[in-house]
Amino acid sequence: MFTATQTTTTRPTISLDSTGEDVKYLQTVLNATVANNSLVVDGIFGNLTKEAVIAFQKRYGLTADGIVGPNTWGLIDTGKIVRTTLYFGSTGEDVKYLQRRLNGIRSASLVVDGIFGVATEEAVKNFQKSSGLTVDGIVGPQTWERLELIDV
Repeated sequence: MFTATQTTTTRPTISLDSTGEDVKYLQTVLNATVANNSLVVDGIFGNLTKEAVIAFQKRYGLTADGIVGPNTWGLIDTGKIVRTTLYFGSTGEDVKYLQRRLNGIRSASLVVDGIFGVATEEAVKNFQKSSGLTVDGIVGPQTWERLELIDV
């Protein structure tokens, strides 16, 4: 699904009931990786944020304790959390996330089923065309980058 490189950081350790800009940033990252935009980016580390942190930590092989310390921040701050390339026939959570993004950005009316079929491919091609990208229906690094720059 994703690849990542782990390092350490000097950010403060945050956990349940923490607040502030670091929490907002964390919530944004979680929405883009494991929470499928289900978290409100409000800067309040509540139970839903904790659950998403645990899911993130499990996905990347970290200690899944819901506490965002040096190892979790280190992974987030590398900027090397990269989505897998998707194309016709791909399936899974990343495809669901793609379908939600396309629905939010382009009102694509896609069924969010995790199956990269004809309708999803067409919506990707339309997005690529309108964004000045190579129109190939493949969601690689450039298409992901453009998709995730747009607020929905």
